Amino acid sequence: MSGHSKWSNIQHRKTNQDFLKSKKFSKIIKEISIAVKESGTNNPRFRNAILNAKSVNIPKNTIEKAIKKALQIKTENYKDLNLEGLIHGISIIIECMTNNNIRTISNIRTLLNKNGGRLCHNGELTHFFKKMGVFYIKKKDIHSSIEDFELMIIDFGAQDFKINHSMIYLYIDFESFGSMKNNLKKLKILHEYKLEHIPKQIKSISEEKKNKVLNLIDKLYLNEDVENIYSNLLYNENKK
Repeated sequence: MSGHSKWSNIQHRKTNQDFLKSKKFSKIIKEISIAVKESGTNNPRFRNAILNAKSVNIPKNTIEKAIKKALQIKTENYKDLNLEGLIHGISIIIECMTNNNIRTISNIRTLLNKNGGRLCHNGELTHFFKKMGVFYIKKKDIHSSIEDFELMIIDFGAQDFKINHSMIYLYIDFESFGSMKNNLKKLKILHEYKLEHIPKQIKSISEEKKNKVLNLIDKLYLNEDVENIYSNLLYNENKK
């Protein structure tokens, strides 16, 4: 029986992992489709979506089918939708892509209400965040010393940067986003980037309330329309 129980647990974990992998694939494929429908295949959003697809090993034929379908079929009409929520004093920005605003807003409102939060009016919480560009660069793709690179990116407009064992994260004001992107391209430094909502101040709450907030964030991510979630919650690792 113990062997059966162990096997069941492994299968359960594998099922969850497969589900999350499938969900991630579908989000990236949807992002590729939207980029193609908006501006074809010659735009930064499309190129970034392709980089994301390659980073999680989405098969080439799957990517090609998504591009072909997006070029031929214009009926889905997905659009960006940003929603704002509040729970236990924590502000949450929820970025969505949807072809039905009414459905998405209703589903997000229900999730917030059931978990002790509420959906806020547009603009009610955005002043707690700053829209910034975040660039992701692998250390091995830097052609100079880290010290020289730091001085260079400050000149390019970097407001902050973080370094771990293999990656460098650059935080750029929205106004300097294009300049940083162009300078990195000229220097042939490989990078990925996205625009994110960075909290101006982070808030600490009790462990019990923090767990409820994180539980809500996990549930929101299970919604197929939700792309990214940002909060001003203080916790060890950002869920993005």
